[in-house]
Amino acid sequence: MFCTSCGNVIAPDQPVCSKCGNPTSVGIMYGGTGRRIVEHYSVLGILHTVYSAFIAIGGLVLIFVSKMIFPWILQFHQQPPPPPFIGPLLHFIGWLLLIRAVAGLAAGIGLIQRQPWARMLALIIGFISLPSIPIGTALGIYTIWVLLSPGAEQEWNRLALQPH
Repeated sequence: MFCTSCGNVIAPDQPVCSKCGNPTSVGIMYGGTGRRIVEHYSVLGILHTVYSAFIAIGGLVLIFVSKMIFPWILQFHQQPPPPPFIGPLLHFIGWLLLIRAVAGLAAGIGLIQRQPWARMLALIIGFISLPSIPIGTALGIYTIWVLLSPGAEQEWNRLALQPH
C-alpha cells in the first residue's frame, strides 16, 4: 500500500503515513486515530442516559393518566364513552416505557463507567430505539456506528479492562 499524498510505502493496518502524517484509509475509517470507542463512549453514555430519562418521564405520565385521569373521564360518561380497554392499555405501555428507560439508563451509566457488559446492552437499546423517529433513530444510528465499527469490540474490551 502507498500513501496517497507522498507515495511512501505503508502497512495495510497503519492509520497514518509515517513520512507525511496523512491519514490512510484505515485512519480515515477510525476517525484519524484508530480509537473510535475512546473518543465516543462517554458521549454515547450521556446520550443514552438523557434519552432514557425522557422516556421514563413519558412512561410515568402514561401511568399517571391511566390511574388518575382516565377513571375521572369515565365518571362523566361522555357520549360515546371511551372504550374500557384504553386505561389498562395506557398503563401497560407506561410500564413498557419504564422498563426500556431502566435498560437505557443502565446502558448509559455502564458505558460511562466502562463496564464490560455495557457495549452489548447499548447495542440492544440502540436497535430498539431505531423506530423512535427522530431522536431514537439518531441515537440508534450513532450507537451502531460507534460500537459496530471494525475493531470496536476489541477496542472496547481493552478499554473496559483499563482503570478509569
